[in-house]
Amino acid sequence: MSHRTHRPAPKPRRNRHRLVEGLGQAALYAASAALAGGLVRELLQLVHTSVSSC
Repeated sequence: MSHRTHRPAPKPRRNRHRLVEGLGQAALYAASAALAGGLVRELLQLVHTSVSSC
């Protein structure tokens, strides 16, 4: 088999890498969403306290 010079690409590793990348993106998205939710909650609390104190 001297005509086959290139080896077939390892597919499982590539799929695993894609899965890890997807998980990382999902984790980043979840973290940013949680952070945004916390900021919004803080802002709402701030507005509520400032409105009720007037």
